This record gives sequence, C-alpha cells and structure tokens, in this order.
Amino acid sequence: MILNKDGHEVSGGERSEFRLLQEIADANNFDLLLIDEPESSFDNLFLKLGVNEIIKSISRTMPVVVVTHNNTVGASVGADYLIFTSKETEGGKPIYRTYSGYPSDKELVAIDGRRAPSYLTLLNALEAGNEAYEARRRAYEALKN
Repeated sequence: MILNKDGHEVSGGERSEFRLLQEIADANNFDLLLIDEPESSFDNLFLKLGVNEIIKSISRTMPVVVVTHNNTVGASVGADYLIFTSKETEGGKPIYRTYSGYPSDKELVAIDGRRAPSYLTLLNALEAGNEAYEARRRAYEALKN
C-alpha cells in the first residue's frame, strides 16, 4: 500500500503521479530520456513543480526529449531546443516537415529551408492559437481585477 504525505492511502491520481515521477527518476540509468505527453491526467501545478523540475535536473546529465501539447510543460520547462513537426499539403499531397531551432529564435527552420514563425507555431501548438490564448488572458485579468 502506498500512503500520501498525510498518511492516507493514495488515490488513483496520486498513484499515477508517483509512478510517473519514479519512471522519470529511473531514467538516470539510461543515456536518453523520451517522455511522450506527460501532462495526460495530471494537474498543471504538479507538472510545473514536480515533473518539470525533475526533467530540468535530468537534462543537465543527459538528453531529454519531451513531446507535449500542454503549455505548462512546453513553455515552462525551459527547453534548450525546439522541434516542431507539421503535416502540410502541396499539390494535393501530404508533406511532413520537421522544423527546429532555439527558444530565442524568431523562426524555426526545416531541413529544406522552409521557415515557420516561432511565436505563432508555439502559440498554436501550446495554447490552441492566439484567439484562445487572448480569451484566457482576458478571463484571468477580469478575475484578477
């Protein structure tokens, strides 16, 4: 039986949090850590204070690749490098491109030289676009004031 910090049996969510943190901590036994959407079923505060801190710590000793669509992980983990994939259509055929760059770059660049604006790319991938981001911002500001 696993107990939480209050000495009570853990809930299913707490058990999942414990398992995720244990799996990430065990990554120190390997050369590379791949994490696919760690935000599934976890609240943002746990991600920011628990998962992100461990990811940053591990990234000091090995490469860490995180796949995410969640701004709590994607924006606040403090990535050293960005990779963005997209499915585009040219001549009626799907083309898959991989764009990459540093978080401070104004544009992400694909191997074929195509460019994507970093700001809009991140806003679309992590925030569901500018309109959704601005609506959330206005709602938070209204509550704040």
